[in-house]
Amino acid sequence: MHRYILFTFFTLASACLTHWQASKGEPSSPIASSKQVDGKGAAGDVWYLLVRRAGRPERNYYELTRTARFLEPQLYNDDEISRFKPSPRNSGFDMETELTVRYGVYQAWKVRVVGDSDSPRAPTSTKVSMYVLIYPRNPDWRFCAKKYRFEALDNGARRIIYTDFQDGREYTFGLSPEWPRPWQIYEVEILNSNAFPEIWQASKQPNVNVR
Repeated sequence: MHRYILFTFFTLASACLTHWQASKGEPSSPIASSKQVDGKGAAGDVWYLLVRRAGRPERNYYELTRTARFLEPQLYNDDEISRFKPSPRNSGFDMETELTVRYGVYQAWKVRVVGDSDSPRAPTSTKVSMYVLIYPRNPDWRFCAKKYRFEALDNGARRIIYTDFQDGREYTFGLSPEWPRPWQIYEVEILNSNAFPEIWQASKQPNVNVR
């Protein structure tokens, strides 16, 4: 009995010491690593980040999706896909995702989600990285930024100031006081800068999703 009590005491003491040592030094980033992303799977899973141009004034909009397919694969062939160079100057492809269809996708990255947070917990980026900003109430408000900050205005409204990951330009996006829900923020890393060829190969096979 005494040996068991001593063993338990030293185990707890060791755990406390390890936690104290880990907590010393610089504070950790508010974009914390996560085991779940939107309840859909592990953060380390492979995802796809699609980019298209839309809106007035025109800007880049993004789609973070676990599945992707060409909407009409019969319109293309292997040679066209292999020669395609991702660029906003190209018209892009119409892509099916797990939730919707995105038209004119000119860039498709394979990415891994390395951390997640939201706008109240992480109102300002702490480093230059790759952040996907998603507003749940509007399926089109999905941006990708090198850095960002959320600002509160006197009338209860807010705005986002972010540097677009793709074109490097700074954009300001206003938010009405009637739209107060937090933004979801995912930090991602690129695994493949051109995922079109593998999405194309899977799109040619019926009932097969790219993951």
